[in-house]
Amino acid sequence: MTTPADTEPKSWPSRLRRLGGGSGIVAAALVLLCAATLFAHTGSTEETAQAHAKSTVPSYVDDIQPLLNKRCIACHGCLGSPCNLKLTSFRGLERGGFGQNPYSSHLGDYSRTGMNVVQTTAEWRKRGFYPVLARDGSESENLSRSMLFQMVEAGAKHNAPGFSRKVLMPLYAKRYDHQCPATSQALAARIEKNPAIGMPFGLPALEETELATLRAWIAGNAPGPTDAERRKADMVADPKAVRAWEDFFNADDDRSRLVSRYIFDHMFLAMIVLEESPGDYFKLVRSKSAPGDASENPPAPVEIIDTPFPYTNPYKYAGVDRFYYRLKKVTAPRIQKNHFVWELNNTDIDRLQKLFFHRAWDKKAKLDDPREAPWDLGNPFRVYHDIPVEARYRFLLENSELIVSGITYGPVCLGQTATYAVKDQFWVYFVDPKYDVSVKDPKLGLETWENFMDRSLIGNDEYESAYGAALERLQPDGYTIDAIWNGDKENPNAWLTVLRHESNVSVMKGRQGGIPRTLWLMDYSGFERIYYDTVANFEYWSGDLPKLETLIFFNYLRQEFEDNFLLLLPEAQRQKYRDDWTRGLGQVALALEPFAGEEQPTQIKTSKRDPLLSLIDDIQEHMGEKVSGPPDLLNPHKKPKVSLDAPIKSYDDWVAAASLLTQTQAYKFPRFLPSVILLRLNDPEGHARVYSLIANRVYETQDTILFQDGEELPHLYTMSIYPTLIGGFPNYFLEMTLEQSGDFLRGLRDVQSLEDWNRLRDRYGILRNSPRFWETYDWFTHWNEKHRGIYAGYLDLSYYDLFDSVY
Repeated sequence: MTTPADTEPKSWPSRLRRLGGGSGIVAAALVLLCAATLFAHTGSTEETAQAHAKSTVPSYVDDIQPLLNKRCIACHGCLGSPCNLKLTSFRGLERGGFGQNPYSSHLGDYSRTGMNVVQTTAEWRKRGFYPVLARDGSESENLSRSMLFQMVEAGAKHNAPGFSRKVLMPLYAKRYDHQCPATSQALAARIEKNPAIGMPFGLPALEETELATLRAWIAGNAPGPTDAERRKADMVADPKAVRAWEDFFNADDDRSRLVSRYIFDHMFLAMIVLEESPGDYFKLVRSKSAPGDASENPPAPVEIIDTPFPYTNPYKYAGVDRFYYRLKKVTAPRIQKNHFVWELNNTDIDRLQKLFFHRAWDKKAKLDDPREAPWDLGNPFRVYHDIPVEARYRFLLENSELIVSGITYGPVCLGQTATYAVKDQFWVYFVDPKYDVSVKDPKLGLETWENFMDRSLIGNDEYESAYGAALERLQPDGYTIDAIWNGDKENPNAWLTVLRHESNVSVMKGRQGGIPRTLWLMDYSGFERIYYDTVANFEYWSGDLPKLETLIFFNYLRQEFEDNFLLLLPEAQRQKYRDDWTRGLGQVALALEPFAGEEQPTQIKTSKRDPLLSLIDDIQEHMGEKVSGPPDLLNPHKKPKVSLDAPIKSYDDWVAAASLLTQTQAYKFPRFLPSVILLRLNDPEGHARVYSLIANRVYETQDTILFQDGEELPHLYTMSIYPTLIGGFPNYFLEMTLEQSGDFLRGLRDVQSLEDWNRLRDRYGILRNSPRFWETYDWFTHWNEKHRGIYAGYLDLSYYDLFDSVY
């Protein structure tokens, strides 16, 4: 059976609010009475009864998907959700669950579970997915055999507000080993043994009206969207704007085809928003089907070719003579964790044409026939060497936040140990193309392109030696401040802030969060290497060994970019910072990793008292405020002269007082904070602002996947505060008034132990068993949508009220 397409959820209808409860029962009784009278007069009792039954079944589009969005996709929204059950669309719900735990240790590969790997439910069944819905039985049979309803009903019985949080801890401790039952009988036995597994897992149960809606829909055979609803969902605001981009990507000449391949390799994870088609979201995909007429709405159907890698040969994979790049409308809800936006308008088509085609291509280059091209190498240096290297690099630079987001977010739900190679807070800069030796001499003097993507220690050493030699040859006097790309003081992609929150990562434009301990300077070849290692070549379905290789290579590259930044400092200072940034066992790995250009001079003059701070000041001036962003009053290096004991009467007072506790190692509280706290701060007029309190942890090294077990440096931990919503995985929601915020800050200052923090958290926090939990979650969801617009998505609750390092 072919499953319907994803559908765009609509607003909740009034009938949802009428289901269940006293007045709802009366209303239902009146409807039945009227229906019975009608049957008696028409004589068509059976037909009318069937029509009535159908009309009373809740609508998937109007009732069920909005309910799943509000209460389920917070844990079942992305690749690798619990039991691999993805509830962002009817197709995902129809596909069901999968018993293999994607986060457990395993040597062999698992099946790929992306929603477009296969197109029918029957094909998913062959791959091991089992149904969580039951159909074609009586109402009671449909309910009793539905695993989805079993879980939700168990939650309704056992997860009333105030349920025990402690009972969840053993379940979370074994979550990477958890295996999901594949039958309703096995699930019933599991629930009887441990009722706490009911859904929403470890969160307050659905309200009775929500449960009644789900019950009525499942009992009524769980119908999906109608053809008319699917067609409406697939309509776009401006089909001509969509077609203009599809024409650009499908231009039929050798150079255009190569450029489109390059862009697709780097943007296949991005969410595309077209200014001319407001309200729509798209993915750039490869399709068997061609674009239709420019005025056709909805646009011609897209037959996605979902290859294992973005560079996999689509001709061979799909058995086609031609494929097409298409903009596939995304009708499923957006998940904050993996939602990063490529915002475009039609003028960007001209920009890309100028970027790639108004440069001198090698006239001797003989471009490969697209069907015979070296598709499956996973080596961008070999595959795209005919595209002018500066065009490739400038494309990466001008979209750096988006591409680095792909590197650090990834397609899966949880990062697990993959994020261990990432430090908790750092800034990223880029070598200007005019100074980049990998642009001046793309091959760096090496004989083969294979060295660039060789992930072994020897291969990395050969690359680093060649890079160091190129620096000595092409940049003999060292870098000036102009060697740092400043985006022409216009493009904020020139300065990125990257944060790690244990198992997930955030990326932002500009200078944010206060001065970090470590900084990166990325060049073109390094940018491509890290992108292909962690994104284009990443096998989420693979066993542990390939993932370990990715982790190790990331560590090499992280060290390379830290070393690049150190080349801006005086020679005598470099090793001091290098040793400070990597300590303990990491010194062993550090000794094995070459410092390319270690003896290069620098033309940048810095203060002897604090050369790093002096350099950052110079970079700030070089970038300008439009790139770096406004002064960071919440995380200043120089603290304001205010007292934490003074009353807080305004948001300005709050910012000044809170800044006394940020980016400082003077207090113990940062070592007890979870990764991400979202704070709702209310003023007396009924307005509220959102702030994110982020823990910045420090470890001796990132060169071991066990570093969290004993190599923390808690005395170096700090906190940063951001005046917006950060991250996709909040650990806590806090709420307080401006009047209360002074007591909170003083309480935070005085925290000396985990027990102290827990008492403070319990006073202002919304715990997972709180009666106000869902009300608070909804408030942050609405705030996110209102204030962050196209960049907003649903927050993930996988780590809410949990802290891995403690539990």
